[in-house]
Amino acid sequence: MSRYPPWLRVLFFSFGLLLATPATAQNEEPLLNVFLSGKNIEQASELLVQAIGNHNYTFVRQQSIDSRLVPAGLETRSVRIIYFCNFDLMSQVLALDTRTAEFLPCRITLLETGKGVALMAVNPVWVSNRMGNYRLHEHCEKVKQDYLEIMKEAAL
Repeated sequence: MSRYPPWLRVLFFSFGLLLATPATAQNEEPLLNVFLSGKNIEQASELLVQAIGNHNYTFVRQQSIDSRLVPAGLETRSVRIIYFCNFDLMSQVLALDTRTAEFLPCRITLLETGKGVALMAVNPVWVSNRMGNYRLHEHCEKVKQDYLEIMKEAAL
């Protein structure tokens, strides 16, 4: 039996977790954004799918934002979601925390405007900071960098 009262053990344990948590920027932006000037959504989709393959990810599917919510043929054409995945990485992070299934496979949303196409993705580092699992941070930081590289390559 411990000679320390339970509340003090909890305090020590909490402090230990705080020390074990990697230093992360708590002011991470929730969204990653890149703009493709002068492109339409079809061109942006093709460029994005090519960049996804170039970064060791597998294209899974793409769909209109309102797919299956409205009758086929009436779907919005100016907003599309592209799904992709690195299955080895997904397996690793799911083993660490099954809640990562909430943001895997990876998704990039394309929004066509009059001046081009905006690419947007949820920042995985922002998500991992809110999940509170410090073991995910390294993986989420890698996925964030991959997202940015993929979106920037598509914008070239």
